[in-house]
Amino acid sequence: MDCDSSSTHDFKLDSINNDDDYNLIALINQTGHAFSLARTRELSKYGLSMMRAAVLLVLQTRDNNATPTEISQWLLREPHTISALLDRMEKDGLIRRYRDLRKKNTVRVVMTDKGRAAYQQSLQRQTFHSVMSVLSDDEREQLRNIMTKLWLRTLQEVKREVAWASTAPSHVEMANQQHSSGKPPR
Repeated sequence: MDCDSSSTHDFKLDSINNDDDYNLIALINQTGHAFSLARTRELSKYGLSMMRAAVLLVLQTRDNNATPTEISQWLLREPHTISALLDRMEKDGLIRRYRDLRKKNTVRVVMTDKGRAAYQQSLQRQTFHSVMSVLSDDEREQLRNIMTKLWLRTLQEVKREVAWASTAPSHVEMANQQHSSGKPPR
């Protein structure tokens, strides 16, 4: 399927009921799933999945020192899901967990040398760059603003049911602070 960025397409998963909100959300979901398939193909060359690469990115962002709870909050996943993923990553030698010496009941997660090498490989993001190349700088900024607005509103919808939803906006706040201060992420 060729993409002509100058033409307009009318995506309607539900063409019967003419529910524009549903069709827009379906388009967002379908696009995300297609991104996921393409990225999974790209990462499989390095023996990684999207979630493994995401955990390594969180560890890098958190100065290679995070708790499983922090990882679950950053990735918007339930703690038990992250715990099972960390078990597999530790078994494969990508991360190591240890008890915090100051807080005995706190577990910390760090990347191993193998994990750092895998993180470096995960920075190969040609799929993302290829797909996003169809957008102008203005379109990218519009998309960023719209998606952030939708994300924050969706988190408001689920925050009573999902424990991590109330902490999720910290990513946006951090990015906004860094963008306005001109400081790179830590």
